[in-house]
Amino acid sequence: MIDSDGCNFRVLGPVEVVANGKPLQFARRQQLDLIAFLMLRADRVVGTAEIIEAMWGGAAPRTANVQVQNMVSALRAVLHHDGDEPLARVDRQAAGYALHVSSGRLDLAVFTALVAQARSARTPGAAVGLLREALGLWRGTLPLAGVRAPFATAARAYLSEQRDGALEQLFDAELRCGNHAAIVPALTDAVAANPVRQRFVAQLMVALHRSGRITDALSAYRSARQTLHGEYGLDAGHELQDLERRILLGDRTLDPPVEPDPAGPGSTRPPPPITIPVPAQLPLDVRGFAGRGTELAHLDALAPDSDAASTAATVVAVVMGTAGVGKTALAVHWAQQAANRFPDGQLYVNLRGFHPGARPVEPGEALRGFLDAFGVPPERVPAGLDAQAALYRSLVAGRRVLVLLDNAVDEEQVRPLLPGGRGGMVLITSRDQLIGLVALEGAHPVSLDVLSGTEAREFLVGRLGAQRVAADPQAADTIAVQCARLPLALAMVAARAAVHPTFPLGSLSAELSAVRERLRPQGANDFTTDVQAAFSWSYRRLTPSVSALFRLLGLHPGQDMGVDAAASLAGVAADEVRPLLAELVRAHLITEHVPGRFALHDLLRAYAAELAQRTESAPDQHAALRRLLSHYLHSAYAAAVLMYPHRYKLDLVPPDRGAVVAESADAEQASAWFAAEHAVLLAALSRAADSDLGTYAWQLASALSTFLDRSGHWHDWVASQRTALSVVERVADRIGQAHAHGSLGLAYNRLKRYDEAHVHLRRADDLFGELDDLVGQAYTSLRMSLVHEGQGDQGAALLDAEQALDRFESADHDIGRGQALNSVGWLHAQLGQYSDAVKYCEQAVDVHRELADREGLANALDSLGFALASDGDHRQAVVHYREALVVLRQLADPYYETITLAHLGDAHHAAGDHRAAADAWRQALAMLDELGHPDAADLRAKLAGLV
Repeated sequence: MIDSDGCNFRVLGPVEVVANGKPLQFARRQQLDLIAFLMLRADRVVGTAEIIEAMWGGAAPRTANVQVQNMVSALRAVLHHDGDEPLARVDRQAAGYALHVSSGRLDLAVFTALVAQARSARTPGAAVGLLREALGLWRGTLPLAGVRAPFATAARAYLSEQRDGALEQLFDAELRCGNHAAIVPALTDAVAANPVRQRFVAQLMVALHRSGRITDALSAYRSARQTLHGEYGLDAGHELQDLERRILLGDRTLDPPVEPDPAGPGSTRPPPPITIPVPAQLPLDVRGFAGRGTELAHLDALAPDSDAASTAATVVAVVMGTAGVGKTALAVHWAQQAANRFPDGQLYVNLRGFHPGARPVEPGEALRGFLDAFGVPPERVPAGLDAQAALYRSLVAGRRVLVLLDNAVDEEQVRPLLPGGRGGMVLITSRDQLIGLVALEGAHPVSLDVLSGTEAREFLVGRLGAQRVAADPQAADTIAVQCARLPLALAMVAARAAVHPTFPLGSLSAELSAVRERLRPQGANDFTTDVQAAFSWSYRRLTPSVSALFRLLGLHPGQDMGVDAAASLAGVAADEVRPLLAELVRAHLITEHVPGRFALHDLLRAYAAELAQRTESAPDQHAALRRLLSHYLHSAYAAAVLMYPHRYKLDLVPPDRGAVVAESADAEQASAWFAAEHAVLLAALSRAADSDLGTYAWQLASALSTFLDRSGHWHDWVASQRTALSVVERVADRIGQAHAHGSLGLAYNRLKRYDEAHVHLRRADDLFGELDDLVGQAYTSLRMSLVHEGQGDQGAALLDAEQALDRFESADHDIGRGQALNSVGWLHAQLGQYSDAVKYCEQAVDVHRELADREGLANALDSLGFALASDGDHRQAVVHYREALVVLRQLADPYYETITLAHLGDAHHAAGDHRAAADAWRQALAMLDELGHPDAADLRAKLAGLV
């Protein structure tokens, strides 16, 4: 250890030479400047020319050499200090002068040595001690104070950098020691004093995160980013962007360090590094893709080069062109070919910007799909659209990701989905030119026209073979013209030609020509007529049952559909509709983009809908729509009951004759069905609302709520209930209004929008009262209790839960009574009223056990264990926790299992059984780590605290 006491040569603050506790006085200011300059270069020979440059810069006087000699002589006199042994020597050598200060006397030398020792210290604690001693040598923050010579400016910058570097070392060592909370004030001051030093910001974010102040950590990032950009014109660096992303994801590698102690009861392992999935969402490449060489080369040139990917700004390209021109085919084909240039993943979403009969995808819905692709757990998804977009941008920042936004309607739909950052690429397709993106975001336009004559022939060669096209090249070229050289129309004609390999192309061309003449108004050339002719030519070749199905498919509101939905539209069994769908696929009128799910191009969907309007009567169309909605309503409700058998029971509108109900074997299959149909169900709900089918709308929204709640799609939950509410208010359906208000209140509670939750729940309570629906009122009271508990008002929450219990008992509704008993007991425990808590929780356990409600039983057992443990009966609490775990494992509910395991560990710990506590906490920790859940940090801290 270097002795830092008695440093009487000082430059780390006001420049001083101290003797007998008092600073020496220099006759001239320039003598102070000179001693400061020599102290900076102690024990080094400094030439006279260098001294002159340091003291006067470019304005040295003619007598500078003489003045330097005189100042050195004066310094020697002062340093002798009353004739005693000199404090230091200024030696004259051939090359110049050298100041020699005894070891331990110059603060800069001691500071430098201490910092060097800290770098090689064996433990973080030792480093902290050395660095605090080093930084203690600084007197204020301005080195070389009092010096006016030209050299001081650069020297101060150098010394300040050394101080800041030592501070960084100190904060790193403190963080390794687990002293995160203690250094937050010092880090805050450091960031305020030096806002462009991004390492300080990163350390502050980590310290705040480890102190449980997640919001403050993210706020520190946003404030730093604004300051850097607004005041200095700088961007936040990769380290800060990556750190924000990791905090938002709950990265366990940011947790406080845990020293492993295999022999002790608190033995644990450091958290595993977080693994972010690599999404691969691109659709299948287009079979037989042909042409578009210029456009493909253009996209290749725009894509960031792998060598410069880390520094290149994200590229935005917009492929624009008319419907059916092949924008999606081009984008998907290029993306598949270029996928290896984006090793961190490829995201895809069909934004349905021009989908006939359906609303475009909301940016929030698309964002949520992207967050799911990156494996973000539902509980980590923030509430607001801006916060979700920020999380998405943080996930993508610094990663080489391709984002394909297909079929965008306008700039506002796209902007929240632009990731920013560097190294990635966004590829957008749209019929709109998206001029705003080109002007403001620097997007690169890629205009796509119909195929050239050569490309159209190449397309047909790819589908029919070179020999067949070469047999009648003129007919092939004519077919291309008859199809307006549009890939969609050409694919349909090629499909028919492929099915009949012996048909000459000339005869097919003649058929097309006849159809065109029938459709062409007054013999004028018209692009739309050519396209319609190709569609009509293919459609008229269908058998009657297949053509009828095609027309009805135009009424479907979603982006795709399953076999059961198509069967419901047609009013036939699923087995009967499968061969009809297969014929439509062969005719290229629909595509089977994944096994068992079918989609129509927007142009073909509009054509099918137009045919339905012309061919089907209004009652027949309405009946088909009702069958479709009936399919989705009854299928969704059946799946919701499988996911939670004791959910609120609905008196569903009877299934329409001919509607096919999808069947799931178990809760897992039911959840998978919801995931596949999620977007379609929302579109079906909107169609029901637009058609004033209020009962279908609110009941479908209710059936959807189970999945939306459990999967964390709370924004979709709100949107679906608002859509349902709009139609039931329009058609004056009070039952639907009551249910929509009640569900909307619960959804707002999940988003912590408590004021809005109160408004809707109060309205639900009034409506259920007017309807004499006591069960509805009881569930509303139970939901109001949750809102008050979320606001931290356990007293009000208890009153609501007690009201719910009274109402359930009056209605003789046992499942609700069990839920209310559990809530009353839990809230009594929260308020410290343990004997009452135990009484009510025991009743709740009995009710749920009798009803065989395993979820309710597990919750009640956990609440009972908590009440008993809080009242000091840890042994009995352990018994109930263990039974709850048995039930939860039967339910395969890992998250709630971790909650009960944590409670079990708490009970063991309170009873003094630290080994059993550690076992329970370790089990919970392993599961939370696997789930990527932020609660893991609390358990890790508990394990670390065991002795």
